Amino acid sequence: MYDWYAYRCIIKRVINLEITVSDLYAFKSCPLQFKLTKIDKLNKKMREEDGLHAAIMSTISYFYYKLQDGILLSMDEIKEKFANIWYGKTNLYDIMHNGNRDKREKELQAIGMLHQFYRQQKHKPDKVIAVNLDFRVPFGPDFSVKGHIPLIRETPRGMEIVNFKTGNHKYNEFWQRTDMDITLQAMAFESIFKKQVDSICIHHLRSGQSFFVERKKKDYQRLYKSITMMKKTIEQGWFYPRESYLCDKCPVQQLCMEWR
Repeated sequence: MYDWYAYRCIIKRVINLEITVSDLYAFKSCPLQFKLTKIDKLNKKMREEDGLHAAIMSTISYFYYKLQDGILLSMDEIKEKFANIWYGKTNLYDIMHNGNRDKREKELQAIGMLHQFYRQQKHKPDKVIAVNLDFRVPFGPDFSVKGHIPLIRETPRGMEIVNFKTGNHKYNEFWQRTDMDITLQAMAFESIFKKQVDSICIHHLRSGQSFFVERKKKDYQRLYKSITMMKKTIEQGWFYPRESYLCDKCPVQQLCMEWR
């Protein structure tokens, strides 16, 4: 039986807290799952959908690291790199797969997205400035969010942040305006380069389409308020379950059922 009354110890442990961008999204999705997986670390396995995204992004990062060195990988080399990550040969991720058939289907989806990406890079590769540029954005003296900018490239529009999306959901105007990760990246870019980013590109790997967004001071203010409220919730120990259709694939579903 899980001890649901041990909040005081938890709160002391998280007062000086540094979280990742993925932690931020996990908390917004379900505070209780955030506590169990991110603070208590009761389950370290990644959901298959998250693992697919991570494996694709690691493969694309590898492509850009090589491109920085003046090497344009072939499609076969890209496929081999992805397969090594997806089938656990690199020990990068511990992915919770839903069976071999589903694992193979997800692999084929990934190869399709990587083919789409490679066709766009093959004849006119990006001019890379930075790949996976780490950042840490403080929100007060005892709370910060860390993450990375996947790609910064030189374009006719100027220095451009690029993010890659692998999901099926439509990236509509609401998500464009409220994507916390994009806002954090824009803030970090401004801190690192001492200037506002010239352009932000959201590239959908499934369709090959790109969307361009912007971030202004009002977006920074919205994010600051959201994270300040999240910090207060954590300090108070308000880790409550947020039931939704996502519960079907929750890695701590059984523990959640014991919550009182």
